[in-house]
Amino acid sequence: MRNKEIAQILNISPAAVSMALNNKGGVSESTKKKILELKYAAPKKEEEAEHKKGSLLFSIHKKHGNVIAETHFFVTVMDAIQKQADALGYYVNIVHYEPSLPIEEFMGNVNMEEIKGILLLATEMNGADLAYYQKWEKPLVILDNWFAGRNLDCVLMDNVDGIIQAVAYACRKGHRKIGFVGSRTKLHNFQERYEGYKQGLRRAGLPYQSKYVYETRCSTEGVCQDMLELLKEEKDWPSILIVSNDVMAIGIMNAFKQSGYQVGKDISIIGFDNMPIDQYLEPPLTSINIQNEKIGQIAVRRLVEKIEEDENDYSVHNQIGVNLVERKSVRDLTDI
Repeated sequence: MRNKEIAQILNISPAAVSMALNNKGGVSESTKKKILELKYAAPKKEEEAEHKKGSLLFSIHKKHGNVIAETHFFVTVMDAIQKQADALGYYVNIVHYEPSLPIEEFMGNVNMEEIKGILLLATEMNGADLAYYQKWEKPLVILDNWFAGRNLDCVLMDNVDGIIQAVAYACRKGHRKIGFVGSRTKLHNFQERYEGYKQGLRRAGLPYQSKYVYETRCSTEGVCQDMLELLKEEKDWPSILIVSNDVMAIGIMNAFKQSGYQVGKDISIIGFDNMPIDQYLEPPLTSINIQNEKIGQIAVRRLVEKIEEDENDYSVHNQIGVNLVERKSVRDLTDI
């Protein structure tokens, strides 16, 4: 559905629709959810239904909303899922679990009668949450998480290698005091990125120094406030910070600027996500690029394979490679 049509249905401006789809501020969460559902909802025309094989359920599970609400990742994955499902002859029904709703009530409200399989955005989930979805006894593919010891299909990014690439890049630029900013919100992705940091240091022959590892909140405002407090106390800063995601990196850049530092000169920063806004920051942010569309496409293909070919006697762990996108937020110390 076009943005103008969505705006007319919801009685809002096309600009508000655009802001919501690009995950910018100024649009309430309830309105954003309606916009996303209209944008990516499958058509219901009877003549089109005759050519569809059935419906897939895409559940966006927000355990707390600290990460999913702050990143463009799920929007681009959703778009890829919709397009790939349509190409393979399926509708996509989108549901959102919000933490304010008891999960038992949420599960009871979902009509599973015509659902052939489930795609589950599990970024913020734990094993206990997963058990509820397994009760539906439908083919299931998990996105952006995995659960050790479970025989489950999943599609996710290579977090560890992404940070190893970041550490190696920092070393090539002459940095030896390499720091890491993690999140107080404990997620699988963040834990793997921290592990990638430690592995990257070992590969580079550099010592791990706990004083160069920081934990902050994961919203742009929260991490900025936390970093401003650290800047008041900390004197021995690393020359470069590798940050768990771009939302946090933007907040850190703001904090250093407010404290009189010049990002890309006095302090270097690498993010993770390669958000569209990165290229417009000052300086533009070097970041690890995620293949969002591939994650969505491969998840749909595997789910359809499980549905149509009854491929349920084994699980597939798809880890999609990432790459570093170089911009201007890292100083080249080899020229000094």
